[in-house]
Amino acid sequence: MTKNLSTLAAATLALCAATAVTQAHAQAFPAKPVTIVVPYSAGGPVDNFIRALSQQLSDSWKQPVVVLNKPGANEIIGADQVAKSAPDGYTLFAGTEASLTMSPHLYKKLPYNVEADFVPISQLISLPLVLFTHKNTPANTVSEFVELARKAKAQGKPLSYGSSGAGGIAHLPMVTFEKQEGISMTHVPYRGAAPLIPDVIAGQVDAAVLAVSVIEQHIKTGALKALAVSSETRSVALPQVPTFKEAGVKDIHAIFSIGLLAPKGTPAAVVDKVAASAKAIIATPDFRQKNIDAFSYVPVASTPVEFKNYLSSNSKLQAERVKASGVTLD
Repeated sequence: MTKNLSTLAAATLALCAATAVTQAHAQAFPAKPVTIVVPYSAGGPVDNFIRALSQQLSDSWKQPVVVLNKPGANEIIGADQVAKSAPDGYTLFAGTEASLTMSPHLYKKLPYNVEADFVPISQLISLPLVLFTHKNTPANTVSEFVELARKAKAQGKPLSYGSSGAGGIAHLPMVTFEKQEGISMTHVPYRGAAPLIPDVIAGQVDAAVLAVSVIEQHIKTGALKALAVSSETRSVALPQVPTFKEAGVKDIHAIFSIGLLAPKGTPAAVVDKVAASAKAIIATPDFRQKNIDAFSYVPVASTPVEFKNYLSSNSKLQAERVKASGVTLD
């Protein structure tokens, strides 16, 4: 009995000591510069947002927070670098659905495994996408567009939709749209949104889904016609555009998120501290106005557990979409 009590006491002391070390690590963190790897070139939406957040984190932590751009291969290059970094919280990854929930189903082999190599910190913001068409389309609602697509297909002249790339965030939601509404359209992939938008404006492509911030001005000038926004509530930037639910159809879950992750093994106390710091910054009125509301983003600032659950459910959704699309990228 005495031996068992001694063993229990020793285990308790060891646990307390480990907890104390972890807490001390979190309190001391960061004791040196922190690097956030952005898997895109400088100047894009992900880079701009993370740079704004990094500056505020630097001010809060009294340590430099450096943004390192590692673009290419659907975020794979940046993700791989962070996955192989030391699990100490000093190298973080600013990832999106592309590398976290889509690529695992689009590629037969990746140099990293999301669940095995990363620990989620926080889903920072989400970027709702808008289903839109050219201004001369006779459809003014999603339901009318669906009916138009059915008639066009029956006549042997199916409508077309463009995307910023096969297997991307602007393609797979449209695969869901076709499946849910029982329609068939022709997919026209582009190399990014820049060349796609003029073709939709000109009527060479019938429709597409892109982020509100990307097409907002074209909607307001009347060059494009927005049919529905894929979010829980209407966009502040486009208040006249209904949500899919308001339009009377199922949402196509066209959401693009930016989240922070760390290498697997990063102390939980450090992960929690980064998440709490990011949440506090995102809740700041001035930061939100300049870096979230101004671009029609939606603030999230989730906890690590909430982000983990989101990645799990979103991965299942993307797996179904990729299977339905038949797209593979290797």
